[in-house]
Amino acid sequence: MMSPMPASEIALFAYLVNECNKRYWQMPFACSTTRISEDLCDSRQTIITAREHLAKRNLISFTEGKSRHLPSTYKLINWTDDLTVELTDDLTVELTDGLTHDLTLLKDKDKFIKGASSNFSIKEREKNDGNDTQNRRRGIEEIPATASSYEGTF
Repeated sequence: MMSPMPASEIALFAYLVNECNKRYWQMPFACSTTRISEDLCDSRQTIITAREHLAKRNLISFTEGKSRHLPSTYKLINWTDDLTVELTDDLTVELTDGLTHDLTLLKDKDKFIKGASSNFSIKEREKNDGNDTQNRRRGIEEIPATASSYEGTF
């Protein structure tokens, strides 16, 4: 709000983040100014100005390209370092103990549930925990396949 960014700077920053993501965040990465201006449908001078303003805001750093065969290189400045909070070992243990305690494997569904699930009653789980191999298609009526002439239907 105090220092609004023009649309060209926002578009350029989003474009550079996307290009960096395509390259698996290997920095610095090369990207032609001509290609950027064509992709964003902005003039070359608009891209150069937006790039300089992004560098002044400490969002990117760049090295000007020498020619078409040696394009400009960009690096996104990591400004989120101070925002990360490390978890202590005690907190991590408390969180994981609460998540993994009393998990039961349902053999038929290959899913984990915690304690008594609202989807299955205790009797249903005990019945399913048995080693019986019942035919799951039991109860499905078999339909006999009979051949008949189809010419009479036309």
